[in-house]
Amino acid sequence: MRNILFIVILSLLLTGCTTFSDVTEIEAVNLQNGVNIIIPRDSKDEDIILDAVNKKNKTDEDISSLLNYEITLKKDNDQEVWIFYFDLDNQAAYLAQDKTLYKVKDNAAKPLFLSEVFSYIYVSTIYDSYIELNGQKLSPDIEYNWNSKNIEGHFINNSGILEGKYEENEIIPVSQFDSIDIKHEKQPDNQIIRVYSEGSLLNTGNELREVISNIKSDGEYMVECESQWHFKDSSGPYGSQTLKFNVLVDIPTEINIITKENYPGNILLISVENLNADETVKLKTDAVRIDNDIYTYKDKNYYIIPIDLYTQPGEYNVTAVINEGAENEYTLEKTLTVANRSFKTQYLTVSEEMNETNNDNAAIFEFAQLVKPARTESAKKKLWEGTFIMPVEGELTTDFAEIRYVNNEISSSRHSGLDLAAPKGTPVIAPNNGRVTFSMEGLLSPGSTVVIDHGMGLFTSYYHLNTIDVKKGDEVKKGDVIGTVGTTGFSTGPHLHYAVSIYNTYVNPYQTLSGIID
Repeated sequence: MRNILFIVILSLLLTGCTTFSDVTEIEAVNLQNGVNIIIPRDSKDEDIILDAVNKKNKTDEDISSLLNYEITLKKDNDQEVWIFYFDLDNQAAYLAQDKTLYKVKDNAAKPLFLSEVFSYIYVSTIYDSYIELNGQKLSPDIEYNWNSKNIEGHFINNSGILEGKYEENEIIPVSQFDSIDIKHEKQPDNQIIRVYSEGSLLNTGNELREVISNIKSDGEYMVECESQWHFKDSSGPYGSQTLKFNVLVDIPTEINIITKENYPGNILLISVENLNADETVKLKTDAVRIDNDIYTYKDKNYYIIPIDLYTQPGEYNVTAVINEGAENEYTLEKTLTVANRSFKTQYLTVSEEMNETNNDNAAIFEFAQLVKPARTESAKKKLWEGTFIMPVEGELTTDFAEIRYVNNEISSSRHSGLDLAAPKGTPVIAPNNGRVTFSMEGLLSPGSTVVIDHGMGLFTSYYHLNTIDVKKGDEVKKGDVIGTVGTTGFSTGPHLHYAVSIYNTYVNPYQTLSGIID
């Protein structure tokens, strides 16, 4: 009898099998997703696991690529830890402990593959889906609801998240030059791609490049690709997979001519869209004689520039040089059509004394030293709102850009604004919101003068005032009284000379009545 017992023990030791009974708890941890499962005591799953632990043989096979679980067998204050490996293709199971590997005997391995505890092993039948960016494979997280056959041919369902395999590309940068697509190991029966901006659905489509090309603004977007494989004659796995990932979209810079009526003396409004923060832009066109700053408003960049009063009708190139002088310099072009416009001619007769006062070098110098500097620095943001209103109701006596003859001699410059005749003392109001940059009485040529900055290089000026009700630095709102009509300076009667300018270049005042930008 002793010999028989010795032989049994020796046989167990030689085969690497040990028994582990009286287990108080078994804990299984899916090492792929971290899911923890506590196996009920005296359950079928407990018997299956213990049977596998007790029925094994040493082996040296390569199991490095196999899906695995950590199994902890607890008994009071003691425990054993095993790593279970599953080879679904060959329906083989392995155990590892203390760097020793064992293969589970076939009759004990089969129940493991049928246990719900280890049903995750069938997730390996999910079709590989990934992003291909410029030939590089990126694997984001995949939400799945998948049905696949177990080793007995019965479908089982799994749902969860497969963690992505890339870390550095949590936000994927995409530009017009990139090749990007979603690839699948097997083409799905249907697929829909959705793009979200700050949680709101922006657009949908069937192809990734298509939905990204429909994005019109730079920024970060969330992309969701939902793919479905249908059940077909019990022939294979089926279900749905959803890839979710963030893209940082870089839309090509674009220039657009916003203004529709482009005449000599008008404001030319050009938008530069999708300009990156690290990019520079320089605008060039022969229709404009001055340089101007670029301003940002509602995620777009704008040039508000004056078409030169002496520009001939015709077509002009508008060129935007992006990143001038840098390695990534490129050029964008648009065609500007300047239409023909005729201007009135006015003949004015004044006393020689008044004519000499207006053309006096002292008056010219005074204007250059005092008024012009007030129109050289402008608020970077838009201060005005909506359309402008006329500052006074009065009879138009001289139009913008009229060719003026004074005492039968042509003036060296065109009329810079509108002359609006009104009784002395008539209130003059601000045509829109802004900040007063100049306020002074008694100038030789313009008389008592006020200048208002409306932001983004847009100014309005008021000459020949009788009284002034604002001072430099005051904030004014549309409709606020800023002074009264007078006849100070070079003036033949009570009127307001009202001028609109881009910095110190005068432009058509009527254009602002229809709004600029908005």
